[in-house]
Amino acid sequence: MPLILSLAAPGSPYRFLRHNAHTLLRLHLHRPALIATSCLPHFRSRCAPRTHSKSYLTTSPSLHSVPRLRGSIESPPAGPLGFCRRHYSSAEELPEDATDIFASILGVGDGGVDDTFRELAETEYGNDISSARPQASRASRKAQRQSQPALILESIHSEARALYYEPPPEKTDLSYTNPRRRKPGGLLRRSRVSLPTDEMLARREGPISLYSILARHIRAVTLAPEAEIEPELTSQEEALLKSKGYSLRSVEQWTTLLLDSKSLVAADMFKPGNPTPPFFLVLLFLRRKHIRTFALGITMRHIANRLQAEPLHWPSLKLLVVRLLRHARTVWPESIPWIASLFSSEALRIYEEGKKEGRLTQRKVSDLTHFSNTFLSLLSLPTSLDPVISSLHQEKAQFHVLAFMASCEPPLLVTKTGFRSTARNQLAHAKTAQEREWAELKGPSWPPWKENRNAMDEDKDYDFGASRASRILHRMFEAGYGPGIWEEVAESYAGWDTDQSPTIQTRTSLPAFSTQYKHRDHLDGLLWAARVRATRTRREAWACFLAHETSDAPAHLEVYHAMFEKLHSYEIPEQEPDASELFETNEQQPLPGDMKEVLSDPKSPLHLVHLSEPMPTYEQLYHRMVGKGLRPYGRFLAFLVETVPDFSTVLSVLESSKDDFDGGVRHLLEGTFSDEASMPQLPGYFLASFIRFLCRFGRFSQPPSATPIPISPGEHNLRFKMDQSYLLEYAYALLFQARPRYRPAWTAYMQKLHFGSFIMRARGHRRTRQMTSKYATMFYLLEKMDDIELDPDDAQFLLACNIARYEAQSAFRGSLDIEETRYLLSTGPRSLRTLFHTLVGANTDPNDPIPRKETKPLPPHIPGPAQLHAYVRALGLFRDYEGLFSFATWAKTYHAEVNARAHAQRGGRKILYRTFVALRAAIEGVLDKEQQGQGATTELAELIKAQLESVKEWGWPPDHHLDMYLKGKLRHAGGKGFASRR
Repeated sequence: MPLILSLAAPGSPYRFLRHNAHTLLRLHLHRPALIATSCLPHFRSRCAPRTHSKSYLTTSPSLHSVPRLRGSIESPPAGPLGFCRRHYSSAEELPEDATDIFASILGVGDGGVDDTFRELAETEYGNDISSARPQASRASRKAQRQSQPALILESIHSEARALYYEPPPEKTDLSYTNPRRRKPGGLLRRSRVSLPTDEMLARREGPISLYSILARHIRAVTLAPEAEIEPELTSQEEALLKSKGYSLRSVEQWTTLLLDSKSLVAADMFKPGNPTPPFFLVLLFLRRKHIRTFALGITMRHIANRLQAEPLHWPSLKLLVVRLLRHARTVWPESIPWIASLFSSEALRIYEEGKKEGRLTQRKVSDLTHFSNTFLSLLSLPTSLDPVISSLHQEKAQFHVLAFMASCEPPLLVTKTGFRSTARNQLAHAKTAQEREWAELKGPSWPPWKENRNAMDEDKDYDFGASRASRILHRMFEAGYGPGIWEEVAESYAGWDTDQSPTIQTRTSLPAFSTQYKHRDHLDGLLWAARVRATRTRREAWACFLAHETSDAPAHLEVYHAMFEKLHSYEIPEQEPDASELFETNEQQPLPGDMKEVLSDPKSPLHLVHLSEPMPTYEQLYHRMVGKGLRPYGRFLAFLVETVPDFSTVLSVLESSKDDFDGGVRHLLEGTFSDEASMPQLPGYFLASFIRFLCRFGRFSQPPSATPIPISPGEHNLRFKMDQSYLLEYAYALLFQARPRYRPAWTAYMQKLHFGSFIMRARGHRRTRQMTSKYATMFYLLEKMDDIELDPDDAQFLLACNIARYEAQSAFRGSLDIEETRYLLSTGPRSLRTLFHTLVGANTDPNDPIPRKETKPLPPHIPGPAQLHAYVRALGLFRDYEGLFSFATWAKTYHAEVNARAHAQRGGRKILYRTFVALRAAIEGVLDKEQQGQGATTELAELIKAQLESVKEWGWPPDHHLDMYLKGKLRHAGGKGFASRR
């Protein structure tokens, strides 16, 4: 034994030979050429002088008792083998006596190297030579091992596999890999590219567990979906399920949960009363690419109830909140504070329990700090629905996380990522009272230096004018983090340039801007784009653009994108606000930077900024950009397609970008696609811009048919540039064949459907069956969205209400035949009420007649005031008084949220007040001329009135406001809101 240990000890002259002999054995069995080319020089220099017998090599300790080479054969690490490989790169470079040298090193006879390796393999591994494979290190094997949830997804051999998100092959799967623990050159867990075989899955499942049982069941079901024989459980699997309180029926339900394409049907597993599934199924369900709002609400309620009896571990909590947040940002921004509150309470419990039990190591505190700051960054990402207005929910969520970090003892540190994330969110908010006061002090010249109005303004300096975002950045500098270009870009939007000259504080969600950007050239372009956007007029923006061209900075697409936005924005003249109206309505006029519109140039020539060349038109600026060698792509390309006013110019823009998105633009231009698989790389935002382009230049000549026209490439090329009606037919066909999951793509066609009816009526067209087809087409499109698990948003709900209202007016005027009128009146009210419930009811359980008090109630989705106004008018014209009572009850229940939503937008309080005036007009039967004297019953009217009067801020609209509303003058009078009601 001492002799053997001495031979295997580090530094022993025999250890290297033994190690490399077995390495040669493995390399020979797989890549013989690599052995000869890689190891010969090293054996010459170190092993050739020694002579060892074959018996020593075959009777030494097992290979598993000595260290092995790390790394892969394709890329050997630096060391002896790597050193030798640099000397000989191919077999042709080896000396002629290479085989003899190997034979002398290994002590082989006339049998040659091949026989010797085979004899070594048989001695070391027995007769099974196939098992003599290169053995990776433990760290390498662990890094390449798939997690058990990932193995379940790999067991799916059907189309259901596409329901779940899988990172691309080149991206690390951060669900099961901690990037902070990876050292430089370390191994990462990569996502799988191809489906593994059943034998591979069975071998990797390891011991029997709930994961392995479910994976085997899913594999059997998806491989033979038509087989009636259910896979049987082994005795060990039955015992394990029984010990956990489950059965074969439970496994079948779990399989249905993961394989059902309808997320709302699959989420039934999480409803109260059903057996509680394992928590890993909740995480797998949230890994779906798309979840409907109702299904997400069911899942959130299940999680809230579950956490009361089953606390979460730290890794599971991180996965849970990240996946919940991904879906909330897409379909339900109001639930973001709820998710942050869940994270804060659970993380604080984990922190306190770990500290009490002595398990709170420095490594755990570091992980808590890192993820908390990362979570702040995720909370700052713009949402898909109303990103600027949703910033209020994100702000509240960030406050939850910051309060948790401050409550720890000692407090968790806010890193640079956390400071940047909170500052980014503050940029999306409207100006505070102090920020408005500072903005009003800015003079009309450029830069907008402060101009004192009276002696009290003299002491208002930089500290007074610093916005909330600027103050957060100052706290970051005080914490020891140095400024960079990221901070300069944020400061430009916050109201200050890099030379401390003032800019216009601009409300923005920082488009195309991430805290992870490292490339300086890109950040420099974003800085100049911020300077162009943080202006009041097109003239000021053009002056900043020219300053960029005269600087040493290269031409950049982001700067052109900002200038195109300024040229596209509507120009409004300067006007003095009506002081009496502002006093009565408590509404504030928007200031520059709080609106998309731009102001007109100052009247005084002393305040005009100097321009070295005149301002260009849209087309001139585009040709200027092309002359600089720049070609738009991505969202900038989509913006040009959507906004360029000339049809031929849009076609030239598209022709120059035909190869973008893997040829997806070419498919759109040529009409050479058949389904969504034909355009796999075409993003939804670009398809939406293309449909808007078609709708801008298209005209309705006939109602859309239920079945879209087939697209023939030959006919398409002829009609695309000549027939305006074909453009709308093509847009309609695109929606049904591409089936985009990006809602604005559907909204673009619905808007054309809505405004097309106005155009035809304004031109004197008689209401015919064509008008009814628009109502039917609208709800047919909503049905198709429902088929692909896509919920309607506020904009689509508004369009549906308006189209239904116009149809109701025509029906009561007798413009429709009896059959059309019967169909409209029988389906219209029910369709609108269902649509409204789908829009706002995700936080409630429709099967629970008595809502239970929850410790963390889910917030409702509140549509904008314009949507509520359109809904009330549509129900009123349909004379659906029960629906109006349900609306009044809902509004009273969530009056705080309704008021907050109205305050979040410009003029929201005025529109909300007109909604209640329209509600009174509807129940009194005076909303429309054809409705005179046919109001609600007295009892129902009193109930609705009591609902409004129970809210202190609302009350019942007075008679004179009702008269003004019916005459169309309440809007022009400013809708003297809730203040003048008294």
